[in-house]
Amino acid sequence: MKKLAPFLLLASSLYLPASLFAAENEPPPPLAEMNRLIQAGDYEAAYELGEGGLEYWEGIDPEFDFLFGLAALESGYPNDAVFALERATATGTGVRRERARLELARAYFVTNNLNAAENLFNIVLQNNPPANVRQNIEAFLQLIETRRDNQAPTANWTIATVIGSDDNINSATSDGLIDTPLVGQIELNPDGQQTEDNYSNTTLGFAYVYPFTRDRSLNFNVNLVHLDNFDTDQFDIDNLRGTAAYAWGDETNRFRHGVVASKVNLDGSSFQTSMGLNSSWQRSWGQGLYNSLSGSYSRIRYEDGNNPQNALRDVNQLLLTAGLTKINGPVTHTGNIYRGDESPESATAGKHNGREYFGAAYSLLYRLNAGHTPFLRASLQSVEHDSTHPVFFNTVREDDTRSFTAGWFWQAQRRLMVTAEATYTDNTSNIPLFDYSRFKYQAGIRYQF
Repeated sequence: MKKLAPFLLLASSLYLPASLFAAENEPPPPLAEMNRLIQAGDYEAAYELGEGGLEYWEGIDPEFDFLFGLAALESGYPNDAVFALERATATGTGVRRERARLELARAYFVTNNLNAAENLFNIVLQNNPPANVRQNIEAFLQLIETRRDNQAPTANWTIATVIGSDDNINSATSDGLIDTPLVGQIELNPDGQQTEDNYSNTTLGFAYVYPFTRDRSLNFNVNLVHLDNFDTDQFDIDNLRGTAAYAWGDETNRFRHGVVASKVNLDGSSFQTSMGLNSSWQRSWGQGLYNSLSGSYSRIRYEDGNNPQNALRDVNQLLLTAGLTKINGPVTHTGNIYRGDESPESATAGKHNGREYFGAAYSLLYRLNAGHTPFLRASLQSVEHDSTHPVFFNTVREDDTRSFTAGWFWQAQRRLMVTAEATYTDNTSNIPLFDYSRFKYQAGIRYQF
């Protein structure tokens, strides 16, 4: 038996961690330096220092595991933090073990392991921690309940209605006579001139969210809009729009990919349908700064009705948008730029309906208090069509549109908002028929239930 002892010792050593042997030739973990960096708030440097010797030091000293886990958690590496803090919790003792449990519970929360986080937080509470620690734990427990609620399917209805006045409901010229290069002056039908009317606009919306996890969900939205001009029915609009989207991401990056379909009726008759795909990305840079990118592709089709020329308006639309938002205390600045291309389905007879356009928009919101938020918006758009206009005008149409809006949101109750706004739009074109200006103002309410 004595002759076998060396072989048994050798065999058993094969199952021991290699780090135990390597550690004999390694310096001790830099606990003092890691602690100094953490105290100074330089968690990234402490994490990098510990990571450099992780294969030698992990599991050797509970203090190293704790410091490395804390540095990893604060540096944005929650999975590394979980592994290190689990070791520190298993091997630590006394006060250090309780602190390791607390930080491990926080790491579980960040990685969305809500049951494990709740269990550990409750264990720490049972050991009667100081009052400030108890308050922090209770806050985390409330966040856990909120996050669980957010992972349950939700359905919301919204109704919004406004009443207003519009001095140009059809975005038409105010001129009765138009000069043309081919036939001279032509007289416009009154229906093709600027028309003023009062109106109501009502939107009924439904939103359903089915979450798979806190960071992944399916979203469904349906909106029905009815615009009723009080005196002129021919420009009344009904718009039914539905979207289905898959959303995913975290606190830093959010992505959304979806499909959208819509149908528009004009004066009660089918006018336009569309189908499309869209994707978007939003990133949070911290300190109230966000940027976004989105793209969509849509097939827009017009009903023939009694006018076969309507089919020549069918286009395929590609739209790209980039945005930047900065929240600075009560002030929110948002800027967007976009580029669009509408290619005609009919590459010959309908070519003049194809167009390229780009634009920019800016909005400013100022939150006076919890209830009142005035805002301003301004936008510019430039459009160039693909070919010369085939009727009367021997030129390629080009338009420039400017729009300015001022308004107010009043959050009267948690579910009830009162709105008011006024908008001025001016469109100039190299074809006089398409010159127009428009001013409208409206006020209304929005209720969510």
